[in-house]
Amino acid sequence: MFSRPVPARPAAGHPPRRSRVRLAGVALAAVLAAPLLPSWSGEAAAAETPDRKLAEQGRDLYDATCSGCHGDNMVNPGTVSFDLRKFPADEKDRFRNSVLNGKGQGMPAWRGTVSPEQIDLLWAYVMTRGKL
Repeated sequence: MFSRPVPARPAAGHPPRRSRVRLAGVALAAVLAAPLLPSWSGEAAAAETPDRKLAEQGRDLYDATCSGCHGDNMVNPGTVSFDLRKFPADEKDRFRNSVLNGKGQGMPAWRGTVSPEQIDLLWAYVMTRGKL
């Protein structure tokens, strides 16, 4: 009769080689995937938020020019206006175009009324999602 060779036992406190290789593979996959995953740490979230001072200036401008239709703190007052809290963060050009040129019958064009710098301030506020 043939018997299987008995694998050598790992040193005390060390997992078997197969487990170490598997663990190393999982660790490597996690390191490589980390940049692709959304960040949930408070530090990273703070780094992604717009400059608070700019957002505060944007809020003041928003209150004077936008809140009548889009609501205080971007909470829609029941009108048909777009909920700016849901505006896609990667579509700043679309936001700028909507502000400058208007949107159909509901959104007036603000070209010549607001400057590019003011649009940037509004954008900084919109990116806070009204939580300033």
